[in-house]
Amino acid sequence: MKYSPELAIDYSQKREQFNETDKVLVGALESVGVKDKEIVDLGCGDGRHARLIKEMGAAHVVGVDVNEKMIELAKEKSIENPDVTFFVADGRNLPVEDSSADIVVSNFVVHYFPDAKEIFNEISRVLKSEGYFIGTFNITDVEEGFEYLHNQPMPIRLGQGEGSIVVQNLIKSRQEIEAAIGEAGLTIIQEQQLDHPNSTVDDSFSNKSRIRKHAVLMILEKNTNL
Repeated sequence: MKYSPELAIDYSQKREQFNETDKVLVGALESVGVKDKEIVDLGCGDGRHARLIKEMGAAHVVGVDVNEKMIELAKEKSIENPDVTFFVADGRNLPVEDSSADIVVSNFVVHYFPDAKEIFNEISRVLKSEGYFIGTFNITDVEEGFEYLHNQPMPIRLGQGEGSIVVQNLIKSRQEIEAAIGEAGLTIIQEQQLDHPNSTVDDSFSNKSRIRKHAVLMILEKNTNL
C-alpha cells in the first residue's frame, strides 16, 4: 500500500517511537551473517536498515520501496554510501536478477500484499540456493464466522498519544502465509513471536474484537533444489 508523501515524512520522523522489534531483526541478521553478502531490503522505507546492514559488513545492499517519497528520503540520508542503492519498485517485481541475493530482509511489509504467494515467489526468485529471507510481519487470527475479513484493511496505530500515526495493513492468516512460503520453495527454519506494544489495531476498526494480531519474525531458507 502506498503512503502519501506527508505520511512517509511523518513515518520517517517518528520511526523511533515504534522501534522495539528492530533489535530482534538485527539479531536474526547477525545469526545468519551478512558480511560480504548481497542483500535486498524489501520495503526499505527511509533506508535505515539498509544503511545499518552495510555498516554490518554487507558487500552491497539494494533498498526497494513502492513509495517515491521514502526512496527520496533514503537517498538523501545515504548520499555518502555508494554501496547502498535504492529503487522505487513494487515488491512483486524486484529490480534484481534471479538467484542473485544472499539475503532478502523485510521489516513489516509482507502484510501489505493482497496475495502472499506473489511476494514469496518473488523473494524466492531473487534468492540464491540456500539464501535466507529474514522478515517481520503481522499474522492475524480471525474469529470463526468472520473469515471474510481476511485480506481486508485494518488500521494499525504506530506509537502512542498525539505523536502516533495510523497506517493500513491487510489481515493475513497464518494459513495463507504458510501455504505461500511452501509453494515458493522456502522452508521456515525459525519463528519468533514479537512484543510490539507500539503497533496496535486502532480503536476505529469496527471488528477489532473479532481479531487478534500477532507480530512475528521468520527466517526462511530457499530449498537447495531450486
